[in-house]
Amino acid sequence: MGRRGFPAAPGSVKLALGETRPSRVNFLEPSPRRQAPAMPRDMDDGAKAVWRRVLREMGQTEVIRAADADVLRCYCEAVSAYTGTAKMLAASSPLIRNRGELVKNPLHQIVRDNRDAVRLFARELGLSPSGRAGLNVEMGGAVGDIEDVIGPAPRRLHAVGGSDA
Repeated sequence: MGRRGFPAAPGSVKLALGETRPSRVNFLEPSPRRQAPAMPRDMDDGAKAVWRRVLREMGQTEVIRAADADVLRCYCEAVSAYTGTAKMLAASSPLIRNRGELVKNPLHQIVRDNRDAVRLFARELGLSPSGRAGLNVEMGGAVGDIEDVIGPAPRRLHAVGGSDA
């Protein structure tokens, strides 16, 4: 079953937009390091080409970080598998004979499964139009950490004692 409604915005984004109700912000949400993911060496050439293309396009925005390496790998392998099976399906027929009867080509199901995997991973990584719709990224120079813009998260703020007067 798919997700319902819009995905929740990260707590730092909610704070930057002026959210004042503490119940609406997850102050314990993890914040990954600002580091690009390293490409795994054991991927096939097609998946490696997708990896390089994605990081070339999205790497400057620092949207995809090292913590996303496994999801990015799954996306790249799904794109590579989709491309290969789609070519095989295009070279064959949508219907094949099995024991004298016409049946749906099994490649059709494999292409559809790979296409759905690409779509879901692309949404998770912000690589589709709907996945980018909720992102706000400054283009141009290096993108700073959200704490550079709004200050440290409240969980990191230290209470300062009042005056003795």
